[in-house]
Amino acid sequence: MFYFCPMPKWILTIVLFIVSISLHAQRKDSLRALYYFDLFQRFEYDNADLAKKYADSGLFYSKRTKSPALIGKAYMYEGWRYQDLSQFRKANEQFYKSLAYLKKAGDMQGIADAYGNLGNSYLDMHEYRKSLDYQLLSLDQNEKIIRTKPKGNTLQTALMGRTYALHNIGEIYVEIGLFEKALEYERRSLGYEMEYGSEEGVAISYNTLGQTYKKKGDLDSSLFYFKKAIVLYESGRFTSPYSYAIALHEYAVLPNSGLAPKKIKEMLNKSLVIRKELYDVDGIAQIYLDVAEVEFNNLIKDSLSFLLAESYKLIQDNELDYLEEKYFKVYSKYNSRIGKYDSAYFALENYLELKAISDAKRRTHDLIAGDIKHQLETKHFNDSLLIENNFAKERSQYNERIAGIQSIVYLSIIGFIILIVTLFVIINTNRRRKRMNTILSEKNALINDQKQLVEEKNKSISDSINYAKRLQSAILPARERLQEVFPKHFLVYKPKDIVSGDFYWMEQVGDLIYFAIADCTGHGVPGAMVSVVCSNAMNRSLNEFRHRSTSEILDTTRHLIIEHFSKGGEEVADGMDVALIAVNLKSHKVTYTGAHNGLWIVANEKQFELDALALNGKALYDFKGDKQPVGYYAHANPFTQMEIQCKKGDRIYLTTDGFADQFGGEAGKKLKYLPLKRKILEIQDQEIQNQGETMLAYFLDWKGDFDQVDDLCIFGLELA
Repeated sequence: MFYFCPMPKWILTIVLFIVSISLHAQRKDSLRALYYFDLFQRFEYDNADLAKKYADSGLFYSKRTKSPALIGKAYMYEGWRYQDLSQFRKANEQFYKSLAYLKKAGDMQGIADAYGNLGNSYLDMHEYRKSLDYQLLSLDQNEKIIRTKPKGNTLQTALMGRTYALHNIGEIYVEIGLFEKALEYERRSLGYEMEYGSEEGVAISYNTLGQTYKKKGDLDSSLFYFKKAIVLYESGRFTSPYSYAIALHEYAVLPNSGLAPKKIKEMLNKSLVIRKELYDVDGIAQIYLDVAEVEFNNLIKDSLSFLLAESYKLIQDNELDYLEEKYFKVYSKYNSRIGKYDSAYFALENYLELKAISDAKRRTHDLIAGDIKHQLETKHFNDSLLIENNFAKERSQYNERIAGIQSIVYLSIIGFIILIVTLFVIINTNRRRKRMNTILSEKNALINDQKQLVEEKNKSISDSINYAKRLQSAILPARERLQEVFPKHFLVYKPKDIVSGDFYWMEQVGDLIYFAIADCTGHGVPGAMVSVVCSNAMNRSLNEFRHRSTSEILDTTRHLIIEHFSKGGEEVADGMDVALIAVNLKSHKVTYTGAHNGLWIVANEKQFELDALALNGKALYDFKGDKQPVGYYAHANPFTQMEIQCKKGDRIYLTTDGFADQFGGEAGKKLKYLPLKRKILEIQDQEIQNQGETMLAYFLDWKGDFDQVDDLCIFGLELA
């Protein structure tokens, strides 16, 4: 017989104390996680670095709690963070993790939200079929919760979740051009909101209906719903500032609004104030451009100039690429109005180029959307046939039994015929094979002769290109000479093909070191041929014509290039974009002239009276060159020159456009100059000699599996 021995009181006390401490720590970690979630939402759109820090901290403390519900929520915030950075595939991965943990926790509303987040991420990636599937799952999950008749916040959250799902489904149908289907879901949402007496929900539904009708081209219906939305927003019974700002903006710019100019201005100003309070930079930039376009003939020159300058700054600082097309369209009109026809032409060229790109993207999008539309319509048709198929099933089974008896007879006859035909085919095939073998042997001999000839020609071409590479290498300064003149520097030079249209150039005259990074017309062999002409012209300008001013060097270089290419009697527009500097290594004075290509200097903040990008006490100053190439240009002017007094330790960077124009990243977009400048500022703690490897690794990581689109050349120098 076994007797139970009671646990001593002191051991029980220790166990209870440890459990109490563990529960307290877990509760503390939960509160910390929620605290960081709140901070993330505050800084999500204002400061990407802080948002990342708070999202990562929330995930860290959530994992310490071992709570599936909390970890699921943390991965949701991580997904939102990647969405804000347009890294949609990474966002999608985080949302799947969020869904897995929320399912483990049995969090019904969390699961509904996770489905919605996955639907949104697939919409961002233009995968409409998957997006629709997940939004329908989100809708179904929210409706299951509502059917359980919960109380308080649980019901309100599920009702709002259903509204979001219905609007998102409507948005997908709008994207693929099924407007009636979109309106069906949006009206359904409106009916639910009216049933539950949610005025805010009704206003949002009116707003969405207005936008859908606008995209459909039904402007009268669009106007009707925007009016109804604004009446509710202005009732004062609830607040929804973001949606109110959208309604005001959309209503004001409708061509059939019938509003007086003063009323349009008042509504746009009201929308602008709200968007500024919400720090909605996207909306602010759109309003500036819409005001400039709608009120173009009524605004004075200074007002137009302000609106365009502010919108362009927002576009550049926040990488709102999709607004550039509209900006350059209005900017071209503005410059024509004030008589700056060169600038107007430049802006018009940019607008037409961006319009061509957006038209191509739109055609691709329409093809994808059309395919999805066809799939959905086919699915609907197949569903309608299901009942008829079931009805015909019994009759089909009876017919199959009768057909089975007939088949036995038919197959016996057919089998005999097949046997006779097969014997005939085998005999005939053997005869034909012998003839074909003879013909193929003769053809193979001919193909081998042609292959050998092609290989010989390819070898000849490859030898010629490699010889061209040696010739081009001969015009480039030796790396040893660069190291001797600039002890603290780096140079990344990566041609797209064997030879390059980019080149670097250096000469020394007394205490002055002349250095240039140039990007010639084209790349590969044509670009390399132009680079030899341009490099030779710069040598002649400095050594034969004895120019010492950087502006005079480029003026004469342009003349020599035009002279060279016009010998054949045709007007050839080949030339180069270049940044040319003359550095006095003793006084640290830098003279600069640029043709499209700029000069970047990283120095202390406020060292130069110029707007700069700043980080950790350092600032990157962008000295811009002339907006003209070195070569034939219809509106050519003499090149200008800047003299910049630098200090010891200042760092100089020159680059061609190969880095910024490279496609890559999650979304397959161009890198652009702003991220490139930020990267340069981020690595200022590195020795300049090590920065070349870092920048090349950054380029290759960004490029990923995409092809290199242009030659790459970037140079960095620290003044010692």
